[in-house]
Amino acid sequence: MKKVDNLKILITYFSQTGNTEKVAMSMKETLTGEEVDLISVKDIDPSNLSTYDLIFLGSGVYASRVHNSVVNLIKNTPELPSKFAFFCTHASLEFYQKPFDKINKVLEKKNCTVLGTFDCVGENLGIPEETQIAMLNRLPDDQRKKAEEDRKEIKGHPNAEDLENAKSFAKAILNKL
Repeated sequence: MKKVDNLKILITYFSQTGNTEKVAMSMKETLTGEEVDLISVKDIDPSNLSTYDLIFLGSGVYASRVHNSVVNLIKNTPELPSKFAFFCTHASLEFYQKPFDKINKVLEKKNCTVLGTFDCVGENLGIPEETQIAMLNRLPDDQRKKAEEDRKEIKGHPNAEDLENAKSFAKAILNKL
C-alpha cells in the first residue's frame, strides 16, 4: 500500500500506573509529520473516532484483560475508522495473554483491520501489594506462578529500550499504510 500523507492519528489509552501512558507518549514522539492526538480513553469523545485514519489503542493488562473503559469505548462507538493498532503493558515477561480478544471481535464485525500489536512489560507502580496479589490470584495456577516470578524481573520497565521499541512499532505501522 502507498503511504498516505498527513494522516490523522489518535493514540488513546488507559493507564493505571503510568506505564502505558509512557509508551503512548513515546509513540507520539516518533509520529512527526502526521496530525497526532494523544488522549486518555477517559477524555475521548466517541463521536470523533470516525474522523481518524488510524487509532493506536492501548491499555495496561489487568488479569489478562485490557481495562473495561477501552473495551466499552470500542463497543459503544457506532462508527469507527478502518485501521487500528494495539499496544499494552503487562506485568509478565511472557505475553501469553490475549487481552484484545473482545475488541478484536467487535472490530471484525465492523470490518476494521488491526495492523499490529505491541507489548512490553511494566512494573506495577502505584498498585497496592494487596491489589497485585488479588490480581495474581485470579489467574490460572500455571499463569499465576509464572507471573509471581516475573514480578521480580520487571523492575524499572518500561525502560529506554522498551520505549525505543514502541517508537519502532509506530513507524512500522505507518509503513503498512
